[in-house]
Amino acid sequence: MLALSIAIGVAERQVTARLWVAACFSCAEVTMQVIGYGIGTGAGRVVGMIADYAGFLVLACVGVFIFRESFATKKIHARMSGGWGLLAACVSASLDSLGVGIALPGVPLPLVPLIGTVAVSTVLFTIAGLAFGARLGERYEQLAERLCGIVLVVMAVIFTVQHLTA
Repeated sequence: MLALSIAIGVAERQVTARLWVAACFSCAEVTMQVIGYGIGTGAGRVVGMIADYAGFLVLACVGVFIFRESFATKKIHARMSGGWGLLAACVSASLDSLGVGIALPGVPLPLVPLIGTVAVSTVLFTIAGLAFGARLGERYEQLAERLCGIVLVVMAVIFTVQHLTA
């Protein structure tokens, strides 16, 4: 979530757009955990595994797009603060939460405070990442975009390898 927020922050510098992204990320995290909690048993393990890999794939695609756009002379910028760009970012950042939600029925923790903690921490980390990304973008826009794209792809590969070897 933090790395993706930094990548989006490089391109998106408006404060209202950053707050909107933070709220959407938080809603996506909570929604995925609640859906996962609802699935919770039996087929839940398979759904969680598929969701993890789908999330890694979307994360890698976002990284490739950001990296590719850093070389463009005429910037197209997929708006990550709205529309399909925001939806792709939310999905890639929150699909792992579906797997977490599937495991929640087996954890003896109260659901509402747990979900509230996830919502608040997601907003805080997203805002911090967006702010840091905006600072990077002001100084080193092309280099920052390239590095963020590379980092997102590398993270997707690392997460995939970790899941395959676990």
